Parts: sequence; C-alpha cells; structure tokens
Amino acid sequence: MQRFLHAFMHGNFLEAIQYNYMLIVLFPYLLLFGIERFILIGERQKRWNSIIEGRVISTIMIILAPSWFIIRNILHI
Repeated sequence: MQRFLHAFMHGNFLEAIQYNYMLIVLFPYLLLFGIERFILIGERQKRWNSIIEGRVISTIMIILAPSWFIIRNILHI
C-alpha cells in the first residue's frame, strides 16, 4: 500500500495500479461512497446509502478483500 500511495501521489497512476490491483475494484466504490457522503442530501443520499452500504455490497467486500490478500500472496502478484 505504501508503494501504491507513493506512486499515486507522484502521478504515476499505472505504476500505482501495478502495486495494488485491488484498487481497480475499490476506487469506484470509494468514489461513490464519497459522493454519497459529501455531495448528496436528503432522500437521494438515503437511497445511495442503502445501495452502497447494503448487505450485498458489504458481503462482496468482506469476501473480496481477504480473498485477494490470499490469492496475491500465493501467486506473488
């Protein structure tokens, strides 16, 4: 993660992605989460919140993160 952040902060986006492929999946989620928290208000915010923090997405993230950690270390990615 530290190498990713260093490359990302220096504008080397392709190099950063090579350090952590999981962020290809997480970046859109984090972007939507930020939009929901800081831009939307009222009923729209509640609707987006129910989708972004819903059971399905949460379950996918809970399974995906440790699975990626294991696969990455086994395959030396």
